[in-house]
Amino acid sequence: MPRIKNHLSTRTLGVLAGVWLCSSLAMSAAAWFTVTAGGTCALAMLMACPFGLCGLAATLWLVDRWLLVPLRRLADHARFAHDFSDAPREMPFDLSSRTDAVGLLARQLQQLIEESRSHNAALLEQTLNDPLTGLGNRRMLEKRLDMLVPLSRRLSCTVSAMMIDVDHFKPFNDNYGHPAGDSCLVDIAGVLRDTFRRDTDVVVRLGGEEFLVLLINTGKEEAWALADAMRGMIQALGLPHEYSPVAPVVTVSVGVVTSPNGLLIDIDEMIAQADQALYDCKAHGRNRVAARLIGAEAASAGPIPAAEPRARTSSG
Repeated sequence: MPRIKNHLSTRTLGVLAGVWLCSSLAMSAAAWFTVTAGGTCALAMLMACPFGLCGLAATLWLVDRWLLVPLRRLADHARFAHDFSDAPREMPFDLSSRTDAVGLLARQLQQLIEESRSHNAALLEQTLNDPLTGLGNRRMLEKRLDMLVPLSRRLSCTVSAMMIDVDHFKPFNDNYGHPAGDSCLVDIAGVLRDTFRRDTDVVVRLGGEEFLVLLINTGKEEAWALADAMRGMIQALGLPHEYSPVAPVVTVSVGVVTSPNGLLIDIDEMIAQADQALYDCKAHGRNRVAARLIGAEAASAGPIPAAEPRARTSSG
């Protein structure tokens, strides 16, 4: 309706302008006819006024139909693209296929909109990803939690969290240099990316040498198996670390915590519990995986030595 009203108002203005011009010309011609001897020329001009006004009205109508209306549609398209950037809409074909200046403007406008959308998507990705490793950052974690936590509750499925820490990373960084430290973190991030591939898996770098993984619909046994496989693959990278008392290569410790089916999870509590499990690993020698459940009747599992990937110990 706004478009129709604008269209009608423009035509109305054109008609009013024509009437005003007609009246002005008629009055001027009458005055000239009065003061001019014979009045022959003035009379001819007065008789020609209706034809000129008809031409003016036709011109205004054509300008409105072929220029102003398309320009208003282009403006509407640009406004929609700005207000609803997540819902792209194609440029109307009757505008983009025109061979005149309006068609050129329509095609250039659509190209500009697409470039702007791509640029905005790239900026958003930069704000959600860690610049060094390409994994998600804390902001991405918060964004994904807004979707995953309600999903896990609706499906009444398990949720597992992993806290991962590189063993004795500070001596590695201090002795091999920051470029080597950055390269080490990038390699570890690659293993995490290869291990946790599902669309619902959340893998983020919390900062420094700490990483967090969140898995929905993943029970305690499966989460522990994935964590230990990931730990083994990182050790298998063979990144030299002669300053580590744990192993001659870079290793990681992993704390895993799982929320049982149907339990209304508190994600902050889960992360805190996973962090506590990580400290248990460090207290028992590092290069290990510790897994536990949370909940009223949950039993905790103590740290599991890396050399015994299937051995499970429990404590009350």
